[in-house]
Amino acid sequence: MSNGNRTILAVFAHPDDDALSCLGTLAKFTNENYQVHVLTLTAGEKSNTAIGRTRLSEAETVAQLVGYSLMEQELSDGHLRCDLETVSLIEKYIQQIRPQIVITHYPQNSGYGHQDHDNTASAVVNAARRASCVDWILYAEPPVQDWGFLPNFYVDITDHMDLKKQAIRLHASEGSKAYMLPDIAAMRAQWWALQNHPDNFCAGRYFEPFIVVKGVLDRNFFTGIE
Repeated sequence: MSNGNRTILAVFAHPDDDALSCLGTLAKFTNENYQVHVLTLTAGEKSNTAIGRTRLSEAETVAQLVGYSLMEQELSDGHLRCDLETVSLIEKYIQQIRPQIVITHYPQNSGYGHQDHDNTASAVVNAARRASCVDWILYAEPPVQDWGFLPNFYVDITDHMDLKKQAIRLHASEGSKAYMLPDIAAMRAQWWALQNHPDNFCAGRYFEPFIVVKGVLDRNFFTGIE
């Protein structure tokens, strides 16, 4: 890492996307005294479980639990686009926060992923890759299917797995969906620990995976990253 400003911006389409994809990593960064900001672009109001701003209210509770700053835009759920307006909106936040690391969705094209996730990823990379303050851009794990997702960077979240499970539980309005079960998140994190350490996998370890879009891999840029 070169600029040393220790600031993170995670941009996701819906209020619970960060909890599923990288909550353990965000908690770890927060614990390492990074300034962590999460931007959710919609209120997730098109979900069949959502009522008004329920999902945003749940996200606010999670932000307080973990200790990061939550920023909210209420663009139209299901209709996010990678266009001038969305890119400019994200650029505004980047200019304001000047993050060292930007995290967003992994784009799953050909119908495998949510269209809002794909378009958010494209808009974030478009905005962040040109920003001189951004040293790293990371794609986080897809929250459901991970077809085509081949991570090259892993974060050990063992110490934060219970917090991640608690955060997922707080998104209670979506709790009837199978991928919102905290134990499923734990199983996925154990699977990624096995993928990162196939020869000496240690039971009880949990990892979150990422794809590095921009940046040079440095396994020691802060304590505990693998």
